[in-house]
Amino acid sequence: MEKVFIGNLSADVNEESLRKLLSQHDISFNNIVMKRNFAFVTVHDKISVDDIVKKLNGFNMNGSVLQAEPSNGKRNRKSNKIQIKNLSPHIMKGQIEDLVNAMSSSQKKFEQAFSEGLLYVTFNTPEEAEECVEQLNDYCFEDGSRIKVEFYKNQRRSNRSNSNSNAGAARQDLPLRMVVESDYVGAIIGKQGQTIRKITSESRARVDIHRRESHVPDTLVTIKGSPESCSKACREIMSVVHQEAASMHKSNIPFRILCPNSICGRIIGKQGNVIKVFMEKTGTNIVVSSFDPFPGGLMDSNSCFIDRVITITGSLESCSEAEEMISEKMRQCFEQDAGSFQFGAQQQMMFPSMPSLSMIPSMTPYHNMRPPMSYMGSGYYPGGFGGHNQLQQQLEVVQLYVPEKSVGAVIGSKGQNIKNIMRLSDARIKILGANDKNGSGENHPFNHSGDERKAVISGTSEAQWKAQFYIFEKVKNELRLAAHDEVHLRTEIMVPKQSIGRIIGKAGQNVKEMQRVSGAIVQLPTEEQGDVDEVPVTIIGHFYATQSAQRRVRSLVNTFSRAQPAPRRTRPGAPQQLI
Repeated sequence: MEKVFIGNLSADVNEESLRKLLSQHDISFNNIVMKRNFAFVTVHDKISVDDIVKKLNGFNMNGSVLQAEPSNGKRNRKSNKIQIKNLSPHIMKGQIEDLVNAMSSSQKKFEQAFSEGLLYVTFNTPEEAEECVEQLNDYCFEDGSRIKVEFYKNQRRSNRSNSNSNAGAARQDLPLRMVVESDYVGAIIGKQGQTIRKITSESRARVDIHRRESHVPDTLVTIKGSPESCSKACREIMSVVHQEAASMHKSNIPFRILCPNSICGRIIGKQGNVIKVFMEKTGTNIVVSSFDPFPGGLMDSNSCFIDRVITITGSLESCSEAEEMISEKMRQCFEQDAGSFQFGAQQQMMFPSMPSLSMIPSMTPYHNMRPPMSYMGSGYYPGGFGGHNQLQQQLEVVQLYVPEKSVGAVIGSKGQNIKNIMRLSDARIKILGANDKNGSGENHPFNHSGDERKAVISGTSEAQWKAQFYIFEKVKNELRLAAHDEVHLRTEIMVPKQSIGRIIGKAGQNVKEMQRVSGAIVQLPTEEQGDVDEVPVTIIGHFYATQSAQRRVRSLVNTFSRAQPAPRRTRPGAPQQLI
């Protein structure tokens, strides 16, 4: 007996109507098992399978295009693809490849997963994959860590399994996140959810409509699935929106999609050359918003999310075509940034209390609000340090020097901007006065320009990340830099004087590697600082470079501090030995 999967059934299709359809096409079958929006048909042999697929795949039944394909049982079917997990952060991709290549000399394909440091390997035959699983599963490295190797589990078929398997399944595509006016959410959902079910059934994508906040005029819609499924679902949603807008006598409803701020520059291109190509090919007008967090909107970073809105204006078809091109470019940029196999785990080492790549919205299921995202862009350091939980709530102090002409924009009218930044980041920020001797670079070990003011930022590492980002963006907007340009600012962190040697490293190896990987300029005090406990480390560069260097410096300081012997303490009232 063989089974055939028939999907994309409309809500009004039942077993009786499906039996009638099969009889009309002279298809012999044994049994029908009805499920929600799909069914399984049992037939005699593979010839009948081919017959039913040929006749029903693509057939229009009650307005829905059916999908018919063989239902391959997975219990006895061996795959030629395996997944390797439980990888320690310090294990390099090359080590894993060497292990796998030692099992078989044939050509293999290696793919890194975007979550939890997984690695997928595709062999030529299932037998080679089975041999690798048997020999490498529970393999122990010199440090005592063990890897887990098992067959790749494809959960593509069931929508229910898709919703629950985000954390450890196959490589996941970047979701499409679109913004719609909250007034249209009811039309998108439809009566008793019929419209949204039809969209998900026809597009084979998962659509999540986030909870509407009363103070926000817009609603976020997240679409997950293959690129084609996401774009199809987006087009169907916007078609519903356009129909609803026409009934309300509104027109020119644009597409609005979200893009991570860190890759917007590449979407725009140098002097706008990339986005101009998109507009010329599709005949649309595309505008990328500047990043300016404001309270109460979708950009409100109480949800810790750093995005820009890409607005596409034009006809429905041309806008859909433009969305496909932009989404494809976003996926390419994201894969480039996450291309390093170690990035997800190593980012947690450099930024111990920052959410890792697995917390980016494409990596985890959406709930009521968007999860935090601290997108680091590039750079990692081998090795790591423990004690993450203890460090998460530790307060850090950073001194950020802001150009004098940009201070007004950072503070805002009656201090509104700086208050918003503190509220959104949960950090404390104090901008010193122009007459403060420390506020303009005076008495500093390095001879910097005096046309800057010092902002003292206090908070956890996550609060630091967000507060510094907002200030960098405010300065960038005030200086009217192009979207692909970056503003370079100076930051200082105070470190124990005794830890300078650890930061420098043997023959300057640590500080050189830090500058090479982060792209920032790291300056250490060379003059005698006198009898002081702490000295400043100066870091100059764009936002991501300075963040990378700051995390590395703090990592080295923490390693140094843990290596110091604990001070000896005597019991109160203990007798003292007389000499």
